[in-house]
This record gives sequence, C-alpha cells and structure tokens, in this order.
Amino acid sequence: MYLLGTLKSFRRARGPDMILKGAEVASVKGRLVAGGLPRDCAVSLTKKGLQFKIDGKSPRGLPDWFALIKAVAFVPSDLRMVDGPPDLRREFLDRAAFTLDPTFLGIAREYRVALKQKNALLRDSKRMGRPIDPTMLEIWNDKLVRAGAQVVHRRTEFLRQFAPVFREVHKGITAAAKGRAEFRYRGCVGTEALADGISSIEAALGTKVAAAAAQEARRGFCVAGPHRDDWELRVGGEPLRSFGSQGQVRSAALSMRIGQMVLAKRVSGVCPLFLLDDVSSELDPHRNAHLMSLLLDLEAQVLITTTHRDNLRLDAGAYKSWNVRTGTLSPD
Repeated sequence: MYLLGTLKSFRRARGPDMILKGAEVASVKGRLVAGGLPRDCAVSLTKKGLQFKIDGKSPRGLPDWFALIKAVAFVPSDLRMVDGPPDLRREFLDRAAFTLDPTFLGIAREYRVALKQKNALLRDSKRMGRPIDPTMLEIWNDKLVRAGAQVVHRRTEFLRQFAPVFREVHKGITAAAKGRAEFRYRGCVGTEALADGISSIEAALGTKVAAAAAQEARRGFCVAGPHRDDWELRVGGEPLRSFGSQGQVRSAALSMRIGQMVLAKRVSGVCPLFLLDDVSSELDPHRNAHLMSLLLDLEAQVLITTTHRDNLRLDAGAYKSWNVRTGTLSPD
C-alpha cells in the first residue's frame, strides 16, 4: 500500500532490493475509488527502474499519479525524526511538503541535479589538481541558488502552515500539552531572509555560496545549501531532541505524521491513506486510546498492523480485521 501511495519502500529499500531473488520483475496492483470512480493503479519494479500506470496507461507525470493516490506511514523508525540525524528531518519535511503540493518534487529534483553536478565539478578539480572551470561553476551555482531558494521557501512555508495543526494534534494525543510547541528552521540563510520571502532567500543563499567558494574548492564538495539544513521542535521553549522523554518523543513523532494527514485534508479536501505499522511497540495504552479517537475523527482510511488486537482500543464494529500467517492474508 505504501509503495502504491509513495512509489517508495517504507523500509527505505532501493528498488532492486524489493525484487524477489531470482526474479526479473516485481509488481504491485491496487484498485481504489477516486471521485466515485474505480481506478486501477499498478507499479512494476525491474533492475532498470520503476514503471507505474493508471488504468493501464502511463500518466503524464508524477503529479498526476499523486493527485490520485497518496499515503502517509508511521513506522517505529519515525521516532528518530525528533532526536535522530538531520537527514531524517529533512526527508520528513520534503516528503510532507510534496504530499501537500506535488509540484515540490520538480523543484527538489532540480536542486539535486545542480548539487550533483557541482559536487562532480569540485571533486574532479580536486582529484586532478587543476583549477575549477569558472564558467561551469557559475552555471551550477546559479542553478543551485535558484532551486535551493525555492526548496527553502517551500520548506518554511510548509512549517508555517503545519505548526498550528501539529499543536492541535499533539494536544489531543498527549491529553495535556505542557507548553507551546514550535518549529525552528535552522539552515543556510538567516531568519530575516526567511521572513522577507523568496527573493531575499535567494540573495542570502547566493552570498552564502560565494563565501564558501574557497572552502568548497579545498574540500571537494558543496558545503552551502539546503541539503545541509535542519529543523528543531521545541516544547515549552526547550528542544525536544535534547530534553524530551521517550514518551514525549513518541507523541511528537506520531503527531507529526497525523498532522501531515490533517493538513493535507484541509488543503486539498482529500485525506491520504494512513498506514500505522506495529502500533503495539511504540505507544502506551493511554496514548493509544487518544490516537484511535483522533483517527476516527479524521475519517481517513487507516491500515494498522499489530500483534495484539487489544492495542487497537476500538469497538469491534469500527474496523475490519485480517490475519497474516506465513505470508498469506485472510479475513478474520
């Protein structure tokens, strides 16, 4: 379900790793109802890449696919979003911004291409012991700054919209919010540029890139840009990453995923699928009960895996259940 909704593995596996050993292709197919009409979605994985089709035809692009189906998952590894390495927080931010607006994907790709090409230029120059081609460096710097400013702007705009929704959800899950929850973006440009809009962000990023030129030439890779940015969650004025208890970190991580769902529904009118993996291992009964109440109010389609039915904290009539034994799914 997650592969259909995101075209990625929720276990962070690469495409070829999801193909059965000895096989040439793997495929997943699903039927959904969108706008009252049944639609067939299919994803095929080969050693060369991924193909996806809607009703047997290739869509014009990824935005068409994700206009039809989206999925948000909460898995045990999501706890590291709060107190783990920055790349996990950047990934959440970019994926959430993309779920809200699929056009973000094109901007992020443009930035990744510019970053890759600039890194290759810096790396080759250092390895060969020759000066950097100034014309090529200017070209990739210009592309990196323009796309990077858009990435930063979209990320911070998402956090601005997301923060009040997160506070609302977080209060519901914790039952008693201990202090105001706030997000702080920490990155390649200062808070003044962030507040002034895209043109100020682009100017500040350009200045940062120019100032880092000597360092980048010496180290052989790009050190200035949103690929090194981070964000911080504070509750009651204190960074949760440093001072949060295990229970607070769990509640915050789950609130981020549900908040992502709530915001997507408010903006687009369509709620993504919510996939909750191994709910029993991460939440105590009290938080579990609040979670289930929130999900019922959200009126989303939710798929949950758990080892014990009691972890659902739901009336029997509120869900349908299946058993998985030795890889076979059967109605319970």
